[in-house]
Amino acid sequence: MQRCLKTSITALGAAVAMGGLPIAVAASHPPGSASSLPDLIELQSGNSTYRADILRFSEHQGWWVDEVDNLFTDLYFLNFGNDLAQRDLRLEDFEFLSFSQPSADRFTADFFVLGANLNFSLTSSLQGFESGSFRSVREETVTLLNSSRDPIDISLFKYLDLDLGGVFDNDSVIFADNVLTQFDPSGAIATLSVDQTPAAVAMDEYPILLQKFYNQNRTNLSPGNDSLSNTDVAAALQFDHHLAPGESISFNFVKQISRRSDSKAVPEPTAFLAFGVVAAGLVLMRRS
Repeated sequence: MQRCLKTSITALGAAVAMGGLPIAVAASHPPGSASSLPDLIELQSGNSTYRADILRFSEHQGWWVDEVDNLFTDLYFLNFGNDLAQRDLRLEDFEFLSFSQPSADRFTADFFVLGANLNFSLTSSLQGFESGSFRSVREETVTLLNSSRDPIDISLFKYLDLDLGGVFDNDSVIFADNVLTQFDPSGAIATLSVDQTPAAVAMDEYPILLQKFYNQNRTNLSPGNDSLSNTDVAAALQFDHHLAPGESISFNFVKQISRRSDSKAVPEPTAFLAFGVVAAGLVLMRRS
């Protein structure tokens, strides 16, 4: 399955390409070169396979749990300072430094933002379980290092959208105690937990929220409702930090897919909090 923005990603990318951007950025290395990322990174563990292009949208990515393809979009965006005219940066804007995959269930990718002297490191691991459990966990750690002689004010955005079971249907989502929990009519649950408290969390219908990150101006999420029901949901978390010279900060994201065995019904929003606290921490995302 494939879902497209009302304005295509290609068109949006062309419209914002480098427009009003004071920070110099470099395109990623071409696919196939010795120093480039794999076209698709694949992790395998137990009953699970995770396949993704971490730089951009790809119709070939997915998170298979017991051979069920959970379509997802899982993206990171960055911005610096407070210039409203500066568009959000994507990983494909960064200079690629290195990639390593020491085992079938783990990889690390490192990037550098030219002109901002910021190092971006992403480590991701997959934990599968026994066949038939319909459970899988992915853990991601993002580390930002200010390697300059000047302080940096930075905003990190994590955008995520998951279609459990590969179906674009009406899900419900709640955010409480740094855990985002998504419920699917099939009985599946996805959770995302983070060890940092976000400055803002936004929830909206796809593709309205995603389009905010593909415009000419910087994105600033406004705190709003902590739940959203019965729509094709998407969510984004914003983290604002001031990094002194040489200072680093890490964000640990834990994402999990599981399935309720007791009921197929989606809980009402008033029941979300109980599920959000009990659910072990992970997220689900969808591909475009």
